[in-house]
Amino acid sequence: MTGLDLGDGLRLLNEVKTGDHFGHESHLRFAWALLDEASSVDNAEDVANLTIRHVAEVGGNPGKYNCTATIFWIRLLAHVRVSNKGVTTLDEALEAWPDLRDPLLPNRHWSNVNSAEAKQHWVEPDLLPLP
Repeated sequence: MTGLDLGDGLRLLNEVKTGDHFGHESHLRFAWALLDEASSVDNAEDVANLTIRHVAEVGGNPGKYNCTATIFWIRLLAHVRVSNKGVTTLDEALEAWPDLRDPLLPNRHWSNVNSAEAKQHWVEPDLLPLP
């Protein structure tokens, strides 16, 4: 596998997008697709951040981008994939881990995941470590 870039991120984003609204499950599908194609979890994190930040800026909504939340979802889905060998699709992951459907799940790990600092770069969890 080779490393992905912004072009790959935008392609995958368009492939998983359903309708005009890009909600929580679409974000998860994007993260899952990145993990399928990326050369590593780090590569998936980098491309997810690059792509989501780009789309937020182009869409005139740069304040919606959150680096910590983006990395959280990539790492959590990577953990689900590794710890559940029978899980090969996002739908199977959602069935095995229903909490993945909760867009507020990061709030269990951070007291303020939406702080300016967390939006700009990775901040370690201060409430509950990641699995």
